[in-house]
Amino acid sequence: MIMNKLMLVAVMLIVVGAGVAGLADTRGPITILSDADFTAVNGVVSGSGTGDDPYVIAGWEIAVGDEGFYGVRVENVEASFVLRGLVIRGATGPGGAAIRIGFASSGRVEGCTITESVNGIEIVSSTGISVRNSVLYVTGRGLRVLGETPEEYRLDIDDSNLLNDSPILYYYGLDGDTIDGKKGTHITVADSRNVTISNNEVVNGDGIELAFVTDSVVEKNAVHRTSPVLTDHGILLYRSDRNAIRGNALWNNRLAGIQLALSSGNTVEENTVYANDTGVRLIGSDANTVTENDLFANATGVYLGGGSSDNTILGNVIHHENTKEGISLDIASGNRVEQNGLTDCEIGIVLSSGATGNAVIANTIVAGSYGIANSGSANDFEDNLLAQQTRGMIFPETYGTTTRDNIVRHNVFADNSHHLYLNIDSTGNRISENAFLGDSISLVFDHGTGNIWTADGVGNYWGDTALVDDDGDGIGDQPVTVYPAAVEDTAPLMNMDPAPAGVGILSALPTEVITIDLPSGDSVEITVLRADRGHERWVGFRGFPADLLSGFAGILFVFDTQDERRFTMVTVPFDLDVAFFDEDGDLVGAATMTANSEDLYTADGPFKYAIELPAGRLSDLGIGEGARLVLRTGG
Repeated sequence: MIMNKLMLVAVMLIVVGAGVAGLADTRGPITILSDADFTAVNGVVSGSGTGDDPYVIAGWEIAVGDEGFYGVRVENVEASFVLRGLVIRGATGPGGAAIRIGFASSGRVEGCTITESVNGIEIVSSTGISVRNSVLYVTGRGLRVLGETPEEYRLDIDDSNLLNDSPILYYYGLDGDTIDGKKGTHITVADSRNVTISNNEVVNGDGIELAFVTDSVVEKNAVHRTSPVLTDHGILLYRSDRNAIRGNALWNNRLAGIQLALSSGNTVEENTVYANDTGVRLIGSDANTVTENDLFANATGVYLGGGSSDNTILGNVIHHENTKEGISLDIASGNRVEQNGLTDCEIGIVLSSGATGNAVIANTIVAGSYGIANSGSANDFEDNLLAQQTRGMIFPETYGTTTRDNIVRHNVFADNSHHLYLNIDSTGNRISENAFLGDSISLVFDHGTGNIWTADGVGNYWGDTALVDDDGDGIGDQPVTVYPAAVEDTAPLMNMDPAPAGVGILSALPTEVITIDLPSGDSVEITVLRADRGHERWVGFRGFPADLLSGFAGILFVFDTQDERRFTMVTVPFDLDVAFFDEDGDLVGAATMTANSEDLYTADGPFKYAIELPAGRLSDLGIGEGARLVLRTGG
């Protein structure tokens, strides 16, 4: 009985003591904005601020409160300090952090716990900072480091720190290392070179960040969210040059799947990027190549801003009805947007008034609202196919900013509700050698002044418009008048040869003659366009105008491997024959595909090659069971 009473008293003392200590140690946020603020009132329990005797802020439970952005904020200090054993709750401001250290030169974070907060630890333009044995439970960014020099990233942050139960992986000063097969919430590589970051998975966390990294490879990683946490980008390059970002899968990230900021000479290729706010975003970044990525269901597919220049956006496929802007050039100059395939975008390619001197060449833009919307000047639009749009190309009203000196040349406009609209503030734009198909004169509008519709004695092809050419020179004898500006195309073209017509991606494909051996012992030769890259195979005859099909070459699809695949006819406005061949050249299937059908067409087995021809051509040529594609050397 006596023993039981003693035990009860002991338990009561422990409980009461713990409760009193908890009450005594709970306080509001700590803000230190100079060395003079290291005081007892601001939580300092010991120390003089030297390296051997740092100020110690320890043992507090900090409740941030509804209005607070920071639990502990230490900025603009030279003194040494330690944040030890702090428990910080309720830093819920999305623009804040539980702990923010800025413009400091010697500080330690040891054994701190952050819970019920949006962002964890933010370190800005600081050196000599270490973080150890801290635990972060947040719904936004866990660890964020910002700096203007490599030295400001050379921080001592090891994997004893946990972000949502996974180790924080923070590396600096690497050379030739490999980071492979990790699964967690945070990977940062800083001030490093020749690094390979591969086969990692980052989920519901900070993604993969490179800062001041050169000549490295980021490949075959997966970065994504499974819940709507307030994280940022999937992969971020900051002041990092000559790196390769390839073969990664990035989806459902809150901001960009891939962002390059102040980074140059990088290659972003063959990534699958979907359901992010932006697929690939370049900010103040130059001479990068973004090529052969599959970008779908992002609000914006590719974005260039912040003065990004001399970048090449080549051979990407951008699709899905959730896409608001396929490729957006904001404040950007001297970039090349070429051979991209875009479908189901609200606006395929958009150039703001700050976009100048860019080249938009040989893109296929199909089945959206606006194919191209341009408010910029001195841009070059050539060889694009703009089909099945509400408006093929529009220079939207700018209300004061003049849209001038653009070149619109050798594009094909087909099956649009309106082909081309020039705003009232447009002037000096040159529109020539385009094919405006159908009842085109009623589908083209010029509200500007001084726009030019004939260049170097050549005008445009006006589809079904009745023209007379008595002298047989291929130029209409009478001008075509474009309203409401009543400007004249003084040399309208009588015909548009489909072979050199600007039909988007197809206009850039090489032509070759292939041979098919028939069971009879005879053989046939077929002129085809060779499509052996991802965007070339994707586009096929999408959006191709039926008016240009007569006499046009077929398409030979060459795949990297033999496999089972399916073909679609969505947005193809005419029937096609397709023949499938295996890696030895043997015919393994054929079909006639119906215009605009949502059906999927395939062979009886795996195939490596396929040929598309106008419907009826396979029968006309005698291509059937037993036919064999004669493969050239190298496939």
